[in-house]
Amino acid sequence: MNERPKIEETYKRGQDVINFVVYRRSGETGEDEVLQHKLLGVTETAHVTLHPDGTVNLRVERMKEHLVNAINTDLAGYSPSPSLRVKQFIAKVRGKIAGL
Repeated sequence: MNERPKIEETYKRGQDVINFVVYRRSGETGEDEVLQHKLLGVTETAHVTLHPDGTVNLRVERMKEHLVNAINTDLAGYSPSPSLRVKQFIAKVRGKIAGL
C-alpha cells in the first residue's frame, strides 16, 4: 500500500470512532478499502479490508462485535451520515463478514 491514503473519512458515536480509508495499491491496479473501529478513538478493535478482486479480510485486534454491529446497522448512530462510498463498501462486505 502507498503511504498516503487516497480517501480518509471519520465517523463518531460517543467514544467510538470508525475510520474509512482508501489506498491505491502500489504496483497493482485498484484500491484497498478499509473500515476500522477504534474504542475511545485510539484503541483499534478490528478492521475490514476489501481488496480490488473482491476478497474481504476481517482482522480482529481485540474484538469484532463493535465493527460488525456498525456494518450491520449501516453505521446507525454515527455522525456524520455515511458517504455513498462507505454505503457501497458496507453493501459489498456485509454478507462476506457474516462467517468470519
